Amino acid sequence: MAPQSELVVFARVSDPAVDLETTPPDGPWLEATAAAVPWSLGVDIAIWNAVGWAGWGGWGPCSKTCGGGRQIRRRYCSKPSCEGYGEQGRSCNSFDCAGTINPLAPGARRNFHPAQARWGPVPDRPHAFSLRPNSYIWIASSELFASGKTFPREFTLFISLRLRPESGGYGQGTLFSLRSRRRTGSFLSLELAGRGAARLVHAGGGSSRSIYLAVPLYDFRWHHIAISVHDDNTVRIYVDCRWLRTDVLEKDALDTPRDADLIIGYLFSGDLEQMVLVPKAGQAHKQCSSQVTGVAPFVTPREI
Repeated sequence: MAPQSELVVFARVSDPAVDLETTPPDGPWLEATAAAVPWSLGVDIAIWNAVGWAGWGGWGPCSKTCGGGRQIRRRYCSKPSCEGYGEQGRSCNSFDCAGTINPLAPGARRNFHPAQARWGPVPDRPHAFSLRPNSYIWIASSELFASGKTFPREFTLFISLRLRPESGGYGQGTLFSLRSRRRTGSFLSLELAGRGAARLVHAGGGSSRSIYLAVPLYDFRWHHIAISVHDDNTVRIYVDCRWLRTDVLEKDALDTPRDADLIIGYLFSGDLEQMVLVPKAGQAHKQCSSQVTGVAPFVTPREI
């Protein structure tokens, strides 16, 4: 099978209402002078800049932490007018609120180490924390769930994070870790692993397994990771609203410690906005939609 490629097509479309002489009776058609070039991010940006549009900004915060919200991103027009949309929207956090655990929510029970002062606010992101090195949150399993309940066998984890420029784009530290109280060396963790990579690590029974994820954190924008664990052996992962991979391991390969304590942000330096646990599998696609819609066709040019 021949490799697939993406092309950008340049052409003039004849309008029969305006250009009667050159439009065929069954037109309109592309003119014969149409041309195509291979798509690349640089070509894409150059085209939009030529017609007056700047690149899209990052996505803003979701309007709801669960139950279905909306988020917006914007771009600016550098000419007196630009065709197209200057604002796009998409759905986000469409998973059910029932049973969700959100340790970053205001008023949530949690323990800061060494002190909450190392978890600062993030401008324009009301639910986000800016973490300094050597600070983390620890939550006892007894505070995570109602009396008599343990950590679920099936669950979905949602995380939104951003590295800061001073990191050089090199991510490190543990975003999320479930560690057993009774079994030394038994844990399930999501760790950053350098530039553009994270890994899901499970350790137990004297062995460990890692699943690597490609996450372009080096652009210093907000990124979204959703991990769904099924039947202790199947992992489905979405990154930035798109399916990344599904791994089917041997039976009980991801046996989650039932007496787990939760640790968030250990050795991580950056911004953390979302850390939500849903006690249900198959929810990873609900963090944010890959389908976007234009919501603002009229844009005021950016003031220079």
